[in-house]
Amino acid sequence: MPTTEEVGRRLKEVRKVQEMTLKDVAESSGMSPTHISEIERGKTSPTVGALRRIAGALGKDTAFFVEDEPLPCVSVVKKEDRETVLLKGDGDAFVTAKALTSGIPAGRVKLVLVEENEGGTLSLHSHEGEEAIVMVAGQARVTVDDDEFIIEPGDCLHYSAKCEHRAVLTGKGKNKALWIRVRPGAIRW
Repeated sequence: MPTTEEVGRRLKEVRKVQEMTLKDVAESSGMSPTHISEIERGKTSPTVGALRRIAGALGKDTAFFVEDEPLPCVSVVKKEDRETVLLKGDGDAFVTAKALTSGIPAGRVKLVLVEENEGGTLSLHSHEGEEAIVMVAGQARVTVDDDEFIIEPGDCLHYSAKCEHRAVLTGKGKNKALWIRVRPGAIRW
C-alpha cells in the first residue's frame, strides 16, 4: 500500500496530465478544492469513498492510486521475460508455470502457462472468482466438486473457483495448459 504522500502525488500527476484544476476535480467529485489539495500534498489520507469520487472525476480506476507500484494501462510480457511461478501441488510438490500477464490497474485476469510432465498435480483447493483451462498439448483430469472432466488439446474447461477443484496432468510426455484466473468483480470491456 503506498504512503499518503504517494497517493497524493499520483492524484496530482493525473490531474495535471489531464489539465484539470483543483476546482474542476472538486466540482466533478463533489468535494472541496481545499480537501483535494490537502490529499495531493499528503497532509491527509483520503477515505475510500473520497478516493473513489476523485478517481471517478479523473476517469481512473480507484486501484490505480493504491496499487503498491503504479501499473501501466497496457501490460506486455515478452516470451523471454516470463516470470516463473510455482503453483501448489499435493504435499510439498509444486507445478511450474510461466506468468503470461504482469498486471494492470484493478486487473482481475491472470494467465499462466503450465508446462509439466505426466503426473503434475495441482492440489485440491477453492477460492473466489473463476478459472478456465485451455489444454494446448497433452491431457488433464480436472475435478470440480464431485465431477471429473478429461480435457485434451483444444478443449476448454471453465468453472466457478468457489467449487473445490484440482487438476492432474495425465498426458504422456510434456503437458501444456493455459490457465486463466479471474478474480471477483465486474470486468469492463
